[in-house]
Amino acid sequence: MVSRRTDTYYSSSKAIVVNPIDPIIPDMERPEEEIIGVVSSLTMATSPDIQEATIQKFFAPDAGFRHPLCAVKREPGSRQSILGIYQWYRIMSPRIILEVKDVVYDRKRNVIFLEIEQKFHLRFNPLPGGFSRLITRLELQEQIDGLHYITLQEDFYHPSDFAALIIPPLRPFIEAGLRAASLV
Repeated sequence: MVSRRTDTYYSSSKAIVVNPIDPIIPDMERPEEEIIGVVSSLTMATSPDIQEATIQKFFAPDAGFRHPLCAVKREPGSRQSILGIYQWYRIMSPRIILEVKDVVYDRKRNVIFLEIEQKFHLRFNPLPGGFSRLITRLELQEQIDGLHYITLQEDFYHPSDFAALIIPPLRPFIEAGLRAASLV
């Protein structure tokens, strides 16, 4: 289902399969339609070269990054630090399964919100990986060539989803703790 309003684009999507070995990545002229391919290429890349090409093509040279475990300040040359984070992410979990569930694009503010479900399994963790949900907020900047570039990425996790990302068996304990904290 896709509905358009004057300044906001809403999309509820099923999994879009992008070939991470040989991705066909658009130019981000229409970010609301093309961002899923960008995210898939970045997170499910099978080689560091694909990740680097994706970062170089879609992130501004001074982009920022915020995640519960790390942050990169927006400043000249910061894109290289973001590349390092994504490449370390790929080393920690060589096979990531990711599905973008929803895309919301606010044209006035040039911001995209993505609802993402991912399975991230730490390479040396003997426990099975679990799915976790996150909301990713992307600030974009449109250049004179009409293309959009990511200037800030922020990832938001619910505490139980973050536990599922790192140590899946902790999830029920985190959820129990959250329910207990709500008792009055």
